[in-house]
Amino acid sequence: MPLRIGQRLLACAATVVTAAAMLVAQAPSATAADSLIDLGVDIEYMYGSDVVAGNDRVYASVNDRIVAADSRGVLTGAITGLAGADGLAVTPDGTRLYAALRLSNEVAEIDTGSFSITRRFDLAAYPCPRRVAWSGGRLYVGYGCASDGGLLGLETTAAQPEPAPIISRLHSFPVPAAAGSTLVVSADNETLVYDTSGADVTLRGKLGQASSIVSSQPDITLTSDGSIALTLHGSPSTYNAWDTTSLTLLRGYGTGGSARAMTVSPDGTSVMGAQYSNGVSSVNVFDAATGESTFTYADSDVEVFAGALTNLGRVAFALVKDDSDRVHLWRVPDVDLPASTLTLTAPYTVDAVAPLTLTGRLALAEGAAPGGQRVTVARRVESIDGNGPREPVAEVTTAADGSFTLADSLPAAGRFRYEAVWDGDAEHRWTKAYTYVTAAKVRSSVSLDLPASATLFEPLTLTGRLTLANGAAPGEQQLTVTRHAPDGTRLTLSAVTAADGAYTLTDTPPAAGRYTYYVSWSGNAAYELSYTSRSVPVAKAPVVLTLTGPESSVVDRSLEFSGALTGTNLDWSRILITLERTITNRDGTVTTRLESIRPTSPDGSFTFADTPQVGGDYTYTVRWIGDTTHLPAQVSHAVTVRGPVD
Repeated sequence: MPLRIGQRLLACAATVVTAAAMLVAQAPSATAADSLIDLGVDIEYMYGSDVVAGNDRVYASVNDRIVAADSRGVLTGAITGLAGADGLAVTPDGTRLYAALRLSNEVAEIDTGSFSITRRFDLAAYPCPRRVAWSGGRLYVGYGCASDGGLLGLETTAAQPEPAPIISRLHSFPVPAAAGSTLVVSADNETLVYDTSGADVTLRGKLGQASSIVSSQPDITLTSDGSIALTLHGSPSTYNAWDTTSLTLLRGYGTGGSARAMTVSPDGTSVMGAQYSNGVSSVNVFDAATGESTFTYADSDVEVFAGALTNLGRVAFALVKDDSDRVHLWRVPDVDLPASTLTLTAPYTVDAVAPLTLTGRLALAEGAAPGGQRVTVARRVESIDGNGPREPVAEVTTAADGSFTLADSLPAAGRFRYEAVWDGDAEHRWTKAYTYVTAAKVRSSVSLDLPASATLFEPLTLTGRLTLANGAAPGEQQLTVTRHAPDGTRLTLSAVTAADGAYTLTDTPPAAGRYTYYVSWSGNAAYELSYTSRSVPVAKAPVVLTLTGPESSVVDRSLEFSGALTGTNLDWSRILITLERTITNRDGTVTTRLESIRPTSPDGSFTFADTPQVGGDYTYTVRWIGDTTHLPAQVSHAVTVRGPVD
């Protein structure tokens, strides 16, 4: 029995947390492959959403809005400011759209031509309307907040429809689907079938065992005449077709995974299902008559909403959210065309910025040679903090046998996903292929050359080179140089490399002792950091002490001496030069310490005088003991002193 598209309903979604800015219409990407249409809403939990198709449009409800899009995925309208837009139902002629408004206890009637609300049905006595289904001029509304759910009917042809209760005292809201003279309701773990051909709704019976049909995320679809019901079945999930008259199982479609939603193609030849399992959402298409799988497409970037699947012509639409909780309309086109396959391979690991080669092949379902076909390749970086944007790599043309090759290099270390897309043609479905490449950072090294020793107050030159293991020229790179002084203090300096990685830095240590210099490069997205260190002893600064005077004299004649202490950065206020006189004659040797001398001018000069009292060999010695930054120095001058002149 052929299937016909009918009313479908969505399962429970989860709590809406955040609303984004007003919806802005946008065109999808030019590719014929799947695309994501941003609906302008951020949510954490999938709660209170639906998607239906009619009148060459697809309609989606999310949080405070209902949006419309055409088959290309171009947004054509939006109604915003709604209080909890939830379940949707569209009339077969596509002229009217009905929306449950959960938070305002209303159902809105929308003219799809003008895309505006024409009527609101007050259901204050039946709070939290959640799911709706329309057939034969009657709207069925499943309502219920935390408990006390029920089902009612509204005659939409009436000017002022009055709610007509059908089911009450349910533990939660029921999920209805209606077509022809059949109403199917998932209510409190039972799937009930009703006849709506008369003035009153009458129960026909139940479908199968409750536990084998109703899941935590029920979804029901009816054929256009209401003769067949499609339900989600058990766990792992299958999609089952039921005869709504005999209440018997006709056929199952698929097995395994976690089914979220289902629908049928407009011509009734295909059953479509959506699954979400192990972080991957997929759209699956089955031959309605045989149950054979004819198409499967998966995407690990999105999570499909429960029950949120419909189709418009050859295009399937589903509501999904990405890993940042942004809601999108997922467009998967050409699901009824013969399949094509695309493969893409690349090295598993490479070095960043190193050349890599990708190869692939396009194959058509019937085995024919594809000939020259354009394949678009893009890449993106993947991270636990969020995936980066897709960046185009190249457009390549396949060889006659469908094979292709292209070269690329990854600009940084990390895990990258390459995506190849063929847009398909009039006779073949588009196809995608993925492969992953992990790029490692390239090693780097930095050298440092210092002199074997240095002298305080004299400039010290540091030289070295930054080298990249792949031989690339580093260019201008900022290096950090840290000087560790003997007293434990540190000073941070910097240097910039030339194009070839060489650098030169001059430093003047402030004190004597052993200094250690650390040079580091922080690396970047493609290259590892590197560092090195070297030590150099820094000696105290030398000084020069001079002393001049007479070489001979006689007793009782004054001897005049002069001298100078010279050096770098001397603190004259703290300098004291000691003076000693040593006399050697026949009485022996006597050394006497004379009065210390302070330099008398900024040039370090000094003078002193002495009058010998006895003859002999005189030696005058001046001495400076040095300080923390300068070496000590001393100098002597000899004078021969004869006896007194008669």
